[in-house]
Formats: sequence, structure tokens, C-alpha cells
Amino acid sequence: MRKVRTVVERSQGGLQFIPIPELWEVSGLLADTFPLDRSMATAPRWSRRLSHWTRLVLVDRALTNREGTAIITLSDTPWVPAVAVAVVAAALAPYLPQWLRRVMFGAGVVWVVRGRRVRRFLTLRRDLARVAPDALLVGDFVARRPGDGMLWVSDALDTIGEVTPFVALLPASGDPRRDRARERLYTRHLGFRVAGSSAAGGQELSILVRD
Repeated sequence: MRKVRTVVERSQGGLQFIPIPELWEVSGLLADTFPLDRSMATAPRWSRRLSHWTRLVLVDRALTNREGTAIITLSDTPWVPAVAVAVVAAALAPYLPQWLRRVMFGAGVVWVVRGRRVRRFLTLRRDLARVAPDALLVGDFVARRPGDGMLWVSDALDTIGEVTPFVALLPASGDPRRDRARERLYTRHLGFRVAGSSAAGGQELSILVRD
């Protein structure tokens, strides 16, 4: 995540890392804010919260503003975090009981197969490599206080300058008007452009890029 750290340093304090002890609270906020646009929407809240927390600890970096009233998550485009998680898992596996390793392996196989995640991963990798190679992926974006999010991120990105491209994936909600409204927030206020689309895992996604 060296690229994320560079972005934070270039923001002149506009972007700040959220400490690990606070990520559990943040994961609860995400579980309550994004229940409908995620494949795990039907899972219990505790499961969604745990999934968010695991992602924030191992894959994404959660950032906030000086006042702590808005949150954004950044990560390298998907294949880099996947490799990092695989390395961490390989390092920890020898220290786990054999029965636990078997349970985790079985759960991992079921998770991958049932969710068609390998196909989705490969499709996303191909589509993102085509339109936004080596970009930072904007994941979650939420404001604790109305109106604090857009201006904060816009100012931070302008301060950072052209360090790296950013890419945002917006899943289709089934409501074209809502989808267009979300795209306008990114294109008009944050300087993104619609670069393409993807049908990874059977889910339609709009790919937005800020160069």
C-alpha cells in the first residue's frame, strides 16, 4: 500500500489514516450504509460487519478527514490485494491447528465457487487493466455528516495532483435514474469520467476513472 501512503502524504493532512482499533466501528457504519449494493446484502449484519472489518484490515486502507466526519477507502486494483492476502494467509497457516486449516480451506472453496468470484476477479482484472492500469481503487465513500464528503474528497484530490489514476466501480442498482445520478456525483464533483463497463460475475458495473 505504498501508493496509498504517498497519496496521504501529498494531501497535506486532508487525508488521514483511520487507526486499526477504530476499524470495527467503521465496519459497522459500512454494514449499515451499504446493504443493498453488495453481494452479501442478505447476510446477517454481524457477518457483513465482520467481512468489512476483515477487508479493512487486510486489503483496503480507510481514510478520513481532519474532523472524522467522512470516510473513503482506497486500495490497489484487485489483483494486488489478492496477492497480499494470499501471502498473509500462507504465513499464518503453519501456526493454526490442522482442523482449523481444513475448515478455512473448505469455507474458502465454497466462498469462491458459490459466488463465482474467480470469474469475477479475472473479468475485473482484464477490464481494469484495459482502462485504468496501476490505478488506486476507490471503494467505500460515506459521510457521517451530510455535505462533508464530496467537498473534502474533491479538495484532497486536487491537492494531491497527478500522482496516480483513481478508479471507482459503481454497481448497477436496477434503477437507471439512480445510477445516472451516482455517476454525475463522480463526474461533476470529483473529476472522474466514465471509462467503460464490466459484467464481472454477472453484475453490471460502471468503471469511472480520474486520470
